[in-house]
Amino acid sequence: SVCRIEIHNGDGGFEGYGTGFLVSPDLLMTNNHVLTSSAAASRSLAEFRYEDDADLIPRPTKIFKLDAGRLFFTDKKLDVTLVAVRPQATDGTALIDQGHLSLIAESGKAVRGESVSAIQHPEGHKKQIALRANHIIDVFDDFVHYETDTMPGSSGSPVFNDQWEVVALHHSGVPRRNAAKRILDIKGRVWKEEMGLNRIDWVANEGIRISSIVRLVQGTPGWTAEQQAMLDQMITHVV
Repeated sequence: SVCRIEIHNGDGGFEGYGTGFLVSPDLLMTNNHVLTSSAAASRSLAEFRYEDDADLIPRPTKIFKLDAGRLFFTDKKLDVTLVAVRPQATDGTALIDQGHLSLIAESGKAVRGESVSAIQHPEGHKKQIALRANHIIDVFDDFVHYETDTMPGSSGSPVFNDQWEVVALHHSGVPRRNAAKRILDIKGRVWKEEMGLNRIDWVANEGIRISSIVRLVQGTPGWTAEQQAMLDQMITHVV
């Protein structure tokens, strides 16, 4: 259910990659900074199974177009985007065959000190899994910090706890800063943009808590009956 998102600009040119994942039989979740608008989503593609099998043989990928006209929701503060996906891939494969990751509405899935894992397409490469040797550092109202190894292109990845419940939507690294709140490089100096992102002293990664995203979506009015049905399918509750 995790895919590579290929982003295109208004002229049809390639712009970059992100990661996303299906949260219902119809809906894909990623970051606002990956798909900033319905127009951007309509130009972009979701590529599933961009990975190797157990024998290191590349699997045939499944490419789906996004259907922003059917449903598109984005929020810059929580850096989340939800967009509908067309029901069939370019080769006719059904979207429902990709499976999906349901989102648990209740909080409490992310516990400080617990191991987490992420499934991602770092820098647009084949699917990679960062497993277990990563811990939650801190939990805030809407965000969670963890040590999982990521790179640009990992934005929009699902972050899992030990029970393989989705606890967060990965969206950025957390850089070390000085007393003046300026970003530091790996040698403790003030970082400058021309140094490149790989020179930043990253101290953690940050994801948006799934419970906060669910609360935001549920509190948003104006959904059509079809859209509400799609949103209801992505949410589960702990009894």
